Amino acid sequence: MEAPPPSETVTAPPLMSSADACAPDVEAEYQSGFDALVSGNDTKALRLFEQVLARCPQHPYAGEFARLTQARLQPGGRLATAAASTVGKEPHSSAARASLVVVQTLHGAAQGVLLCAIGDCSGQGYAAVSLLGAGAGAASTLLLTRGGITDGQAAVINSGTVWGFWFGVASLLAFDLNDNDALGAAILGGAGFTGVGVLLAHFVSPTSGQVSLANSGGLWAGVVTALFLGTSDNNDTRAFFGVELGATAAGILSMAILSKYVEVSRGRMLIIDAGGILGGLVGASAVYLTAGNDAGDAILIGSGIGVLGGLALTTYLTRNFDLPDAPQVTLAPLTTPHGGKGLSLAGRF
Repeated sequence: MEAPPPSETVTAPPLMSSADACAPDVEAEYQSGFDALVSGNDTKALRLFEQVLARCPQHPYAGEFARLTQARLQPGGRLATAAASTVGKEPHSSAARASLVVVQTLHGAAQGVLLCAIGDCSGQGYAAVSLLGAGAGAASTLLLTRGGITDGQAAVINSGTVWGFWFGVASLLAFDLNDNDALGAAILGGAGFTGVGVLLAHFVSPTSGQVSLANSGGLWAGVVTALFLGTSDNNDTRAFFGVELGATAAGILSMAILSKYVEVSRGRMLIIDAGGILGGLVGASAVYLTAGNDAGDAILIGSGIGVLGGLALTTYLTRNFDLPDAPQVTLAPLTTPHGGKGLSLAGRF
């Protein structure tokens, strides 16, 4: 192949002839559609591309981007939807089912031991009833979750079990129950709150982040209340656990309501909880280093204030934690005006 003479200039063929060119307002409409596509407004983008094609069918790109937008609007069409699964609606998870089986197996065994304690079983009776309870917990969980379960559903059931035992034990201390009544309160608490968790999992289907937020609300409300109550000279155990019952219940309920309006992931809640732990240690250490061994109640107050400060600061610092890190992109087949094949990429970075 001979090179062109030096006096000649080689230029690429025009993409569109002047006869095929679209009107300027059509090109502006196409640009608006492209901007809507990369910003994530697929419905608006598809409408604009269809308008461009209606007015200028020979447009070289509007048809491809219209097909690309239609693909993005199909269920699962966005690669970006994978990033949203941690906060939005969760898929079924085998790990969630396994965690539910483990906790409910332990729950069944604990219920067996408590029942035997009330019935004054022999050593063999304890072993047999706890084994029976563990088997019943495992078998019932496996049978009832054959259709699958999400992380949030498993978490709310397991959390109900744990909180049920806490409220049962706290109740027996708050109301000074006798031995059998105390054991009965623990049994009813574990079973009853597990049932509440099952109802919430079925009718509400919370995410793991929502459950974590509610759990953290109850946990930290109880911890901070206990730290401040520890400074009191009143050694009334019944009053202490009565206040603790109210504090943890209020913390769980308030954060459960808040979780309906504030989306949060389980990962972010773990970091916020870590901030509360660190804040409490910093507060207690600061008071101890300042006042020494005679600090006494001041250490408890400093720790409580540190917990609240750590939770608030970590909540603010992690405000963007759940935003998707990956670019929102979509690939689709592309046919060029000259018959070539390739891939088109559109996204928001």
